[in-house]
Amino acid sequence: MFYDRFTRFLHFLFAFGIVAQLLTSEWMVHPKPDRAANFLYEIHEKLGVALLVVLVIHWLWSLVRRGPVPFGQVFPWASATRRAALWQDIKHYLASILKLRLPGVDEPSPLAGAIQGVGLVIATVMAATGTLIFFNIGENGQFSSWLALVKEVHEFFGPVLWAYLVVHVGASVLHEILGHRIIHPMFSIRKKKPDA
Repeated sequence: MFYDRFTRFLHFLFAFGIVAQLLTSEWMVHPKPDRAANFLYEIHEKLGVALLVVLVIHWLWSLVRRGPVPFGQVFPWASATRRAALWQDIKHYLASILKLRLPGVDEPSPLAGAIQGVGLVIATVMAATGTLIFFNIGENGQFSSWLALVKEVHEFFGPVLWAYLVVHVGASVLHEILGHRIIHPMFSIRKKKPDA
């Protein structure tokens, strides 16, 4: 499977941005009424707003582009046919794993597509809630009641995004180890398929 250059560029931007966000969140100092934020918090805020823009562009691009993974495969939940294909793919993966193998990646996998969709939703929720906080936090670092709820959602999804990142990268590395070249093509700047 080979994605178009713009999709790969967007993937690079939000992959870099999400990793940077997760790392800065570990050491940043939140502002409080009696304490100022540190520079990592400032980076985290501004990068989060930029990531929301990149994610929105990715969502829009996903709706209009003709790529190897159709939008409906990334979000199969509303279609009985797509859910059935997802279930079949899950069973196919489980049977392969029992044989200590993974299915090839030449054809779009309903499971991989659904996992990508979950990641996009998690990242978008994180970026959207962070952006709401950025534009609505009080001068002294105080939160209104509705913004405190937004902050709770943002903080809840932080570990979820870490877990997603581990699974996504781990699955990619496992595919690579098993001979499925997927990492290099995803970050390649070439216009055409490497084997074309």
